[in-house]
Amino acid sequence: KICLEDQVEDKTDTASVIRTNRAFGKHYIPYTKVEDDNGGTAGVVPTLAHKFFETDLPYGLCTWKDIANMLDVDIPLVTEIIFWNQKLIKKEYLTPDGRLEGKDIGECIIPSKMGLTVETLEYGNRT
Repeated sequence: KICLEDQVEDKTDTASVIRTNRAFGKHYIPYTKVEDDNGGTAGVVPTLAHKFFETDLPYGLCTWKDIANMLDVDIPLVTEIIFWNQKLIKKEYLTPDGRLEGKDIGECIIPSKMGLTVETLEYGNRT
């Protein structure tokens, strides 16, 4: 039996749990070598065709952004990460004014578009 609590070294607060969770330590961003003009290696860049960039945004951060919007909670760091990431992967989930109404929003899990409200968030969309 696997216990998730056993993977966390410091349970003091949320930041400590995330920082010391061994499960997160197994995730690595792959990199692609970039060549210079002479065919040598000029450096590396993150490989954008990876789940960190392609799925964590529409199935994670955009979902949390929508929940925060429903609760009227400002999450500026997440908003900036979404803007940055969507530019990298050439998608638009957030419009320039920060609304979750970009041309690719249909790719996202957006609870409010599924009928969830502040009242139903805790219990799901049950009648």
